[in-house]
Amino acid sequence: MTLETRIALFLMGELVAALRANDPDTFKRWLCGGVEDLGKTEVEELLLDWLVPLLNAVERDRLVAWHLGVSL
Repeated sequence: MTLETRIALFLMGELVAALRANDPDTFKRWLCGGVEDLGKTEVEELLLDWLVPLLNAVERDRLVAWHLGVSL
């Protein structure tokens, strides 16, 4: 397993944990760190291909609300 793959797997776990804990600040910090380590394109692919399908409708709505600065 490559280092990039290990970073991506670890990042996924931390992003999901932050979402489930309803902690937008931690989510944003991990997201920024992931972009620094992996690059923007790779993190976008990771989110779209792997994270979104793991989320239920409530978690997806909360993620969109965070992005918009709204509290649910």
